[in-house]
Amino acid sequence: MSLARDAGAIAAALGALALLAPLPAGASRRREALRVAGALALIAGALVVLASLVPADDARAAVGSPARAAAMAAAVLAAAGLVAALARLVVARPVAWFALLGVALPIRVPVSLGSLEANLLVPLYLVIAIGVVAWAWGRARGRVAMPSLGPPAITLPLALFLAWVFASALWSTDPQEAGIKVACFYAPFTILYALVLAFWPHARALAALVVTALAGASVAAALALFQFWSGALWWNDTLIQANVYSRFFRVNGFFYDPNILGRYLAMAMLVALALAWTRRRGPELAGLAAALALMAGGLFVTYSRSSTLMLMIGIVLLSARAAGPRRVAAAAGAALAVAAALTFATSSEVREAATDLDRLERVSEGRFGLMRGGLTIWRGDPVEGTGLGSFAQEFEETLTDSERARIRVVISHNTPVTVLSEGGLIGFALFCWLLGGAGWAAVRGSREQGGGAGWARWCAGAILLGIVAHSLLYAALFEDPFVWVLAAGAVALAASTPARPGGDDRPDPDAEPEAGPREALAT
Repeated sequence: MSLARDAGAIAAALGALALLAPLPAGASRRREALRVAGALALIAGALVVLASLVPADDARAAVGSPARAAAMAAAVLAAAGLVAALARLVVARPVAWFALLGVALPIRVPVSLGSLEANLLVPLYLVIAIGVVAWAWGRARGRVAMPSLGPPAITLPLALFLAWVFASALWSTDPQEAGIKVACFYAPFTILYALVLAFWPHARALAALVVTALAGASVAAALALFQFWSGALWWNDTLIQANVYSRFFRVNGFFYDPNILGRYLAMAMLVALALAWTRRRGPELAGLAAALALMAGGLFVTYSRSSTLMLMIGIVLLSARAAGPRRVAAAAGAALAVAAALTFATSSEVREAATDLDRLERVSEGRFGLMRGGLTIWRGDPVEGTGLGSFAQEFEETLTDSERARIRVVISHNTPVTVLSEGGLIGFALFCWLLGGAGWAAVRGSREQGGGAGWARWCAGAILLGIVAHSLLYAALFEDPFVWVLAAGAVALAASTPARPGGDDRPDPDAEPEAGPREALAT
């Protein structure tokens, strides 16, 4: 099935270019036709790659008896009917799609079919399918416009980066992992990015996403605290075993990994802090404070250092926008210096970790060794890299037999090193260009933008930078759907409200709010 996988990857690469590459003005029908063709090529390529992941014998074994095949066919028809019914609702009330999206974004489901095993965002794929059908239906009825996918500063590097990533699956040394990344992450999330931009002007999208994020994170935090109190964990046998020998009992909520739970809670805490800055009413502030306290407790019991770093970076950026960068930089620098001095003075373990490389390696749980291994992999194929999804297999090949017996973690925990080793210098250059372009598109001109949109864009940029920092210690940057939704939301907000002189993007407390929880759900 390697031929089918390669054909699907090539179709996805061409589809990303057709969908996202900037096009000259004029000939709007041709531009729309090209983008529609690009989206169809992306979807078809992803489905072909996904089909190639499951060997024919495993597929036949999964189907089993004729009765089971009939039951599976009935389930597919029922799912198609559900998608059609919800798509009709979305055409009438687009905010419903954003509410579904906010609920589905964090949910991952363990999937095992033949040799394919992964934690996949199955509910999110259903929401994306609903969005595709609703867009096509709405477009046919003239109720949805062809979206502007953003300025060339983000669309051009994104198109080229995705095309290179999809193409690199052709020479990947781990074809199954490359196929999973193409079919289950990069391709559907590219469609998700376009759908967010398509539906954003027709719904109170920001309010719906904020409400669902805060509600979902509150539930996740409460579950995390329950796990910490009861000692009951799910999904992750490795974490359960590690807690037996660890001084810290780490929890994972409804996620597989504590660090992903921590990232989710840190993101929601930043959303709550940004929302509190725009509110004046006592009950609203009290509710946000209670949610923040709950989420802070959940974040604490994850013991995720990378998520704490993400939260700190986000708070500094929000504070810099609210109170001025110079004052915040001075205060943050002074606080950091005092905290570092006290920590060094009172903790012998911190002093040992800062002065002993072996101790630092143990404290980092092998992350420095993984980064060194990634650079070793890159030196073997410096220009084109070893291909998408190949890091773990290539890293294992750099180990000796004794190291294989001792080292348990072979998955990269640093996104730039992963991109460099798998995509080579070409992929890494496109990655750096994309990061710069996305940051520029997210926050450029946000201070002059009125109606609270500028503040929301800055918040999205702060969360994105926090996730990038988190990905330096955990990876999972492009595999995180929140990254794609945040980037699309920032681009949509940039086009939603004209700039105004003065630069104060804090909403007028006497003005009607854009949308609170009640308004979002009633829209």
